Amino acid sequence: MTSAVAGDGPTPGAKRYTVGPMIEIGLPFWFAFEADALYRRTGYNAIAGGLGTDSTTRLRANTWDFPLLAKYYLKPRIGPVRLYATGGYVVRYLSGFDIAIHTLGVAPVTRKPIDFTFHTSSSQYYVRDNPASGFVAGGGARLHVGRLAVAPEVRYTRWVGLTFDDFGSHGFFVTSLQNQADVLVGITF
Repeated sequence: MTSAVAGDGPTPGAKRYTVGPMIEIGLPFWFAFEADALYRRTGYNAIAGGLGTDSTTRLRANTWDFPLLAKYYLKPRIGPVRLYATGGYVVRYLSGFDIAIHTLGVAPVTRKPIDFTFHTSSSQYYVRDNPASGFVAGGGARLHVGRLAVAPEVRYTRWVGLTFDDFGSHGFFVTSLQNQADVLVGITF
């Protein structure tokens, strides 16, 4: 998940890499079936304020995407390169939440300073659809060098649900984008 989020003040907290195994099974008539288990770290940072206090929320989680894809290899081959189109269904599951809320400011009634951090792993107020699902379309090229194959690919995912959908007590709104574009490189042997 490219953890781009929209709202008042949040910024993405995602790592810029995705790793995981994939398996491809060749089928007749230039078709193939592919299944992946893709891991990445995701999250967001959000700042909200009001009545003399500012709150910073930092959410981090593990993301596992499980795409099930149909592939069609285009003809003819261009030397050792085979172009392909792909499409299918994906399920996303989030786990390992680390949520920290830091509040700093002055209490409105007592005028005493406030400076505390609250940690939780409960995602019930921050995540709406877990697991979430979506549809995938893409294309790429598979280059064979001996037994090794390298396949750069561009994928577009349209998520049906929203992973992050939070209108919290701190007055900020965070929601996941439903459109995602990825550039992936598969290596098989």
